[in-house]
Amino acid sequence: MTCPLFVEPCAGTAALSLRLHHPRARPPVSRMGAKTGYADAILRVLGLRPGQGSADRTHYIFCEPDQGVRLLLEAYRDRDLALAAADIIRGWGKSGEEPRALWERLRAEGPPKGPEVDPREVARWVQRAVWSYEQGNIRTGFVGPGQRRQDTTGTATATALSLAPTLPATITDDARKVDPPRLPDGTVCYMDPPYVGTTGYSHKLGRGAVLELARKWEAAGALVCISEAEPIGALVADGWSVVEITGERKGQKRTFSKQQREYLTLSRPPAWKPPVQGQLFGGAP
Repeated sequence: MTCPLFVEPCAGTAALSLRLHHPRARPPVSRMGAKTGYADAILRVLGLRPGQGSADRTHYIFCEPDQGVRLLLEAYRDRDLALAAADIIRGWGKSGEEPRALWERLRAEGPPKGPEVDPREVARWVQRAVWSYEQGNIRTGFVGPGQRRQDTTGTATATALSLAPTLPATITDDARKVDPPRLPDGTVCYMDPPYVGTTGYSHKLGRGAVLELARKWEAAGALVCISEAEPIGALVADGWSVVEITGERKGQKRTFSKQQREYLTLSRPPAWKPPVQGQLFGGAP
C-alpha cells in the first residue's frame, strides 16, 4: 500500500519514520526504548517497506514534548540546520578539549533553549545525548570495558546527523492537541508510548490517554499500531489484532533490560506475522 501520511504521537527520535523514508536510515543518537532494532519488522507488519516513504512522498507528523528531542526532529526536516549542527560538533572534536570537560561545560548551560531553533542548541543536545547514552550503557554493563564505543571526537555523530534524510514533517509538542480530520487512505499512526511500569521520559500519557489517542486516530481512518511489552487488552477486546515481534530485533539484544518482550497491537489485521517456532520433537511446551 502507499502511505501518504505517517503519524508518530510519541515520536522520540522517530526511528520508524526515518527507516520508512530511507532503507538504511537510523537516528544519529540512541535512546533507551528506541525502535531502531525493530523498525524493519514493524514496517513489514504494517504492510510497508523501508524507503517507501520517499517514493510515496509521505508527510510525517511528530508529537514530542521533550524540547531537546524536538530540536533533533527539527534537524530532520531542515537539512541546512542539520549540516550546521554537524559542523559545530566536528568543531568541538577538533578543539582539543577533553571530552569530559566538554560534557560538563555543555551540561552547565542548562536545559535546551527554545522555541527558536539554533544549530548550536541542536549540536549541544545531540552531543549530550550521545555521551549520556554511552555512559549509561557502561555503568549498567550493557557495553563492557573492551567494547566501549564512545565517539570522543564527535566525528561519527556529526556524520550520522549530516546524513540523516530530510523529512517533510509537521512537529508539535503534544499529541492530545491534534484533532485529526478524515484521513486519506493509507494513513498510519504508530504509537510508542511509555511502557507500563517503565520510565516515562517527558510523555505524561497513562494507559487511558493512550487508548483515547488510539481510538481517535482509528476513527479518523488511520491504521493504528501501538508498541508495548504486552498486548493491550482493552483494544484486543474491541477486536484489535496482536503480533509479537520479540525475536525480530536486529542488532544488540536487550540483555540488561527488564522489558524483554515486544508486542504490537493493531487496529486491523497485520500484513505479516513472524513465523512461530514449532515445539521441538512434538513435546509439551
